[in-house]
Amino acid sequence: MRPTPSPVHLCLIRLCLAGLLALSLGGCLPKSKAWIHPGEPNPRKEDRLFEEDTQFCEGKIGPQAEGPARDAAMADCLKRLGWKPKEKD
Repeated sequence: MRPTPSPVHLCLIRLCLAGLLALSLGGCLPKSKAWIHPGEPNPRKEDRLFEEDTQFCEGKIGPQAEGPARDAAMADCLKRLGWKPKEKD
């Protein structure tokens, strides 16, 4: 005969399961980015394109630029590739 778990034990088990579920679903959420591409309506393709364009721009900017100068150069490069800053809500 198994002893019945206490209410505290059951609560801890449920909390752990909820935490594991949240961690497993965390990777399923789309990445939030501050840019949109009006020419790409598919969000998944837009995310891939953003990654590619970001890598391209980082290669063009180079490692010497840092801080605000790097941010400004990255924004300029992304704008030239057709990206627009997302409007804040």
